[in-house]
Amino acid sequence: MKDGLALTESEVRDYLHTLLCDLLLRESIPADHDLKDSGALNSIMFLELFVRLETQFGIHITAADVNQDNFRTVESITRFVCAKRVEV
Repeated sequence: MKDGLALTESEVRDYLHTLLCDLLLRESIPADHDLKDSGALNSIMFLELFVRLETQFGIHITAADVNQDNFRTVESITRFVCAKRVEV
């Protein structure tokens, strides 16, 4: 995989889809699937997600970033990661 900063938005989305499928032990997750309301991710999985995002994309997730809107769906996480990469 390319460096996290060199990925396109589509590649970020694909990476997140694969990561979330691995975490949730699923073959596929719709891009608009509500991870919070469905209870799909527990707190340990969220921590794993944060660590993997910071490592893969070279971003820093702050306490202010941790809100439901940023981490509700694959699409919202994609938008969040792409916005954070611009800050780097």
